[in-house]
Amino acid sequence: MNRITKIAGLIIGSLLLVVITKTILNKPVLENQNVSLTALPTDAIKHMTEAIQIATETPNDAFEYDSAVFYSYRKLIEKNYPLVHQQLSRTVIDSFNYIYKWQGTDTTKLPMVLMAHYDVVPVESSAIKLWHAKPYGGEVKDNYIWGRGVLDDKSSMISLLEATEAQLKAGFIPSQTIYLCFGADEESNGRGAAAMVKYFESKKQRFDMVVDEGGEISTEDNKNIRQPIASVGVGEKGYVTLVLSVQRAGGHSSIPEKSSSIGILSKALHTIEENQIPTRITPPIKAYLERISSYNTNFFEKMQLSNLWLFEKWVLHNMTQNRSSNALVRTTLVPTVVNSGVRDNVIPTFATAMVNSRILPGETPNSVKAYVEKIVNDTNVKISIYPNYETMPSTTTEINSAAFKRVESAIHAVVKDVLVAPMLMVGATDSRNYRTLSDGVINFTPLTDAKGYHGIDERMLISDYEKCFNYYTFLIKGSK
Repeated sequence: MNRITKIAGLIIGSLLLVVITKTILNKPVLENQNVSLTALPTDAIKHMTEAIQIATETPNDAFEYDSAVFYSYRKLIEKNYPLVHQQLSRTVIDSFNYIYKWQGTDTTKLPMVLMAHYDVVPVESSAIKLWHAKPYGGEVKDNYIWGRGVLDDKSSMISLLEATEAQLKAGFIPSQTIYLCFGADEESNGRGAAAMVKYFESKKQRFDMVVDEGGEISTEDNKNIRQPIASVGVGEKGYVTLVLSVQRAGGHSSIPEKSSSIGILSKALHTIEENQIPTRITPPIKAYLERISSYNTNFFEKMQLSNLWLFEKWVLHNMTQNRSSNALVRTTLVPTVVNSGVRDNVIPTFATAMVNSRILPGETPNSVKAYVEKIVNDTNVKISIYPNYETMPSTTTEINSAAFKRVESAIHAVVKDVLVAPMLMVGATDSRNYRTLSDGVINFTPLTDAKGYHGIDERMLISDYEKCFNYYTFLIKGSK
């Protein structure tokens, strides 16, 4: 027994030595940065506020477009960016989606795409009174620009146009051809981006890199890391919505059966919420954790992240305690719509619910459906895939790729002491359509702890606007 105890102690001691040594040697690689940003052009803030004042709300139904509003927006950018419209060729796709081509001098180089969308989600009429600024006022106060769409995604589009106009004014000519692609329906169905991709496919055009909205800068997510973290999207989760349907004999509420359609459906939804798909660490998240590990000031947390081979389950458990990090390590399932009943004294015959899922790489819409069918395990509940929209998880861009490194350099050029780490996007963007045309799709905008996405008091720091302008300027000038 003593011999076994000694061997066990030796093994544990060796493991402990390896773990502690690896943790101590995991030191951050700090870059000496001297960030010096170019000031925004004279009318840049005015141009942003004017863009916000045009309520380019995207409808779910393409036939409900307020064409006058979208034409007004087109006229605005034509007026505010004359050199862009004089020197770059423009192709209009499906009325309101725009492709601008900035011809480069070296036709042997693959072009790059810098993209954004300018449609916005509607403002809830009941929530307007909760705003601290008019949603479409484009107000400037407290060092912020306020209004629907200032973050998502006019921050990208207007910053990109400002950077392009400034470089044209300076006489800059890129070596690499640059396409500016602006979509008009990202917030609904993304058909504009898909149509632009079809246009490029018809030209047999491929791209060196594609940069879209997505990741941003956080100083709040991890209290044990002092540096701002720039999370750069290198892939996207997939998307599917399941429809759960229950049919039972309805009737008068005074003589109910033992179970009702609503009761059966409620039990199924509770089962789903309590039995989520198991967690796992995908390659982008593993790379993210490895990058941030050396900057962690909490020794025990750093030890776990530095030794995922031993502490992976512990790390996964900790990540599930926060809804943002939980979404990074599992295919999520959440009820979003429930319908049943017509009156308080009538037992309904039908009850239906929608369950939305964002899918990790390695899983599919069909595998999500099969999992839900297995855990619900009730023949009274019919489960189908909602036919309107579904996507597979995207492929991922390599962290050692030229595209990632170029964006990483641009981030270091505009943000001081920043830690750049790859990230898996939990939401969908227009750039997912471009992955058939490029191995270098990147999602990032240098916004810092942005507030108000799709909600109340959407606003952007003026200092972030300056970062965005310089970020796109760096990417454009890097095309030399």
